[in-house]
Amino acid sequence: MKGLIGKKIGMTQVFNDEGNLVPVTVVDVSTCQVVGKRTPEKDQYSAVTLGFGEIREKVLNQAQRGFFKKNNAGLRRHLKEFRVTPEDAAQFNVGDAVKADLFTKGQLVDVTGTTKGRGFSGVMRRWSFKGSQTKTHGTHEYQRHPGAIGQRKTPGRTYPNKKMPGHYGVEQVTTQNLTVVDVDTEKGLLLIKGAIPGHNDAIVYVRPSVKAALRAQHKAARG
Repeated sequence: MKGLIGKKIGMTQVFNDEGNLVPVTVVDVSTCQVVGKRTPEKDQYSAVTLGFGEIREKVLNQAQRGFFKKNNAGLRRHLKEFRVTPEDAAQFNVGDAVKADLFTKGQLVDVTGTTKGRGFSGVMRRWSFKGSQTKTHGTHEYQRHPGAIGQRKTPGRTYPNKKMPGHYGVEQVTTQNLTVVDVDTEKGLLLIKGAIPGHNDAIVYVRPSVKAALRAQHKAARG
């Protein structure tokens, strides 16, 4: 399996094996369940669909009800498809619970979530601009302005993707190479070192670190 769906509970502090106080984010992965599978014979690729969080049937639309009924799986609020090899997919059946012990203590993971919404923000908050350094000689209410945003006749326009004021937040962000400090299999909790994207109770996706796997491959290739 390539990952889990979880819910960000919040942040706290724990002592590690060396006795140092470490800030951690608690992620609840207790209700992860396999609700569907993709096979190369039928779908031209191999994947496992996980569901997380319970939901009442009356809230689902007809297509969602048909999906769960066809797969004979429990009702889940959030779904996520993880690409896996056919060999890995064969280890899971629809209805199987996927627990927190998929990850181990000390493992590096990547966490994907949606950042907090901060509304309409200026360039100093949104893009960390330094602000105007001219605070004398007649400068009036210009300290937090963006400054020039383009040229005159050529090209006579502002280039796309120019850093300007606008809506800040509510973007999908992946934080890489975070360490799993502890795994509580009974309660279905992951304690991940540091902060992860999103507000409390936000849905996040936890996967094994991509860069850590690449480093291991390069190290093995070098011998």
